[in-house]
Amino acid sequence: MFGHPVRIFPPTKAFALAISSPVALISSLPVGAAGFALIEHGASGLGNSYAGASAVSADSSTVWFNPAGMSELDGRKVAVAGHLISSSTDFTNEGTSLAAALGGTPISGPDTADPGTVTLLPNFYYVAPINQQWKYGLSIGVPFGSSTDYDDDWVGRYTTVESSINVIDVNPSLSYRVSDKVSLGFGVSVQRLSAVLENNIDSGAVCLNFVGQSSITETQCFNEGLTPGNQAVDSVGEVDGDSTALGFNLGALFSPTDTVKIGLAYRHGVDHDLEGDASFVVNPNLAAVLASNTSASPESQFATANILNNVPGAAEVSLPASFSVSAAWQVHNKVELLTDLTWTDWSVFDELRVEFENPAQPDSVSLQEWEDTLRFSAGLNYQHNSKLTWRAGYAFDEEAIPSAQRRTARIPGNDRTWLSAGIGYKVSQRFSFDIGYAHLFLDDTPVDNPNLEAPGGSIVRGVFEPAVDIFSAQLNWDFN
Repeated sequence: MFGHPVRIFPPTKAFALAISSPVALISSLPVGAAGFALIEHGASGLGNSYAGASAVSADSSTVWFNPAGMSELDGRKVAVAGHLISSSTDFTNEGTSLAAALGGTPISGPDTADPGTVTLLPNFYYVAPINQQWKYGLSIGVPFGSSTDYDDDWVGRYTTVESSINVIDVNPSLSYRVSDKVSLGFGVSVQRLSAVLENNIDSGAVCLNFVGQSSITETQCFNEGLTPGNQAVDSVGEVDGDSTALGFNLGALFSPTDTVKIGLAYRHGVDHDLEGDASFVVNPNLAAVLASNTSASPESQFATANILNNVPGAAEVSLPASFSVSAAWQVHNKVELLTDLTWTDWSVFDELRVEFENPAQPDSVSLQEWEDTLRFSAGLNYQHNSKLTWRAGYAFDEEAIPSAQRRTARIPGNDRTWLSAGIGYKVSQRFSFDIGYAHLFLDDTPVDNPNLEAPGGSIVRGVFEPAVDIFSAQLNWDFN
C-alpha cells in the first residue's frame, strides 16, 4: 500500500490524532433533548411532554422548571422521581474508512452496531414556606448526560468505543409572592460534571507517522504488523475528567386571569474547567518500535519517548443557557391546556480544546459548530375525578448538530418528535404518585464525519436508526 516512507503529518500532531476521539469530553449519545441535554425532571411533566412546565406548579418539581411556582404550593412538600431511559441506536456502515493519508481503505469490523443503553435518572425536590410571601426549595437532578457502548471491534472504533457523561445539579431556590397575580423566583446551581471516554488507537497510523521523522522505517512498522487499520495491534486510549462550577436561574409566574397562568424561566449557562487524565494501553509491538528510535535529533527522541504517555489534561466546556415561555389555560373545570417554547443557546458549543501538560502533546481541537435550538410542546390535563388526572402531550425538539459532517458516532443526534401520556393519582391528602411514558421518534440519521481537525485518522460513514422510550414515576408527600 505504501511504496515509500510516509509522512502523514508532523510528529507533534501524532498524539493529537491518537487521542482526538477520547478527549471529546462532552460527546455522548443524547436521549432526552437536543444536544446532550436531559429534560427529564419530574414524572408529572413527562405525561405532557413537559408542555407548560414553567407555568404549572402541580408539585415540588416546579423548583427546577420555575422557582416562582413555589409560591403556588402550600406547606412542606417532597417529591422523588426516577426516569428509565431506553435508547436503541442501530448503526449501518456505509463506507467507514481510513483517511486518504492512510490509504483510504475500508476499516475492518462488523457493519452494524447498536450502542444504545438503558439509563436511570433520579430527581429530588423539596419545598417549604418561610412566611406568607417567601418560600424556599431544593432540586437535585441530572440536566446533562448520557452514555454509549460499542463493541471494541466495530468499524468506528478509532472514534469511540465507550462514552459516559454525568452532570449532577444541586439547585437551592427562593420564591417571592409580589401579589396575587405575580411571583418571582431565583436559584443557584452547583454542578458536578464528570466524564469517561474510551476508544481504540490505530497503532499502525502512529508508527507510520514517525517514518522519515526518526530512525523508524516503514519496513520496521510493517514487520511488526503495524499497518493502518490492523485491529490486532490496536492500542487503547481513555480520558476521564471532572469539574465543579456555579450557575443561576430566574423565574416569573403571572396570573392575568383566574384561568390563565404564564411562566417565564431563564437558566444561565455554566462554564466548566475540566481537569483529568489521559491514560493509554500501548500495543507492545508499537511500544518496542517507538523505543527503538536512535535518531540523533533531540526533537525526534523526545516525540517518540513521550507520545501516548499518561498525562494530566484540561478543557473548558460551556453548557448552554436556556429560556422558556410557558402557558396554562384552565378551559373547563376538568380540562387544562398547556404549551411551551424553549430556546437553548447551543451555539456556545463551537469547539472543544483540550490542553496537556506535556509539551510534546499539542492541543487537541474538535470543531462542533452547533446551532441554537427551539423546542415546542403542547399538552393537556384531564381531571377525571378528585383523585385521578389523565395527561397527554406532544413536542418537537430541534437538534443542535448542523450537518452529517459535524455529527459523530458519540452524538448521532437528530430532530425529535415526542408523544407522551401519563396519570397522576392522589392516594390520600398527604400522598400521591405520577406515572409517565414518552416515545421519541427520530428520522434515520446520516453521519459522514471526516475528522476535519486532523489530517489523518478515520472517516465514519453510515446511518443511525435511533428510537428512545422514557418511563417515569414520581412519589409526592405533603407534610401539611
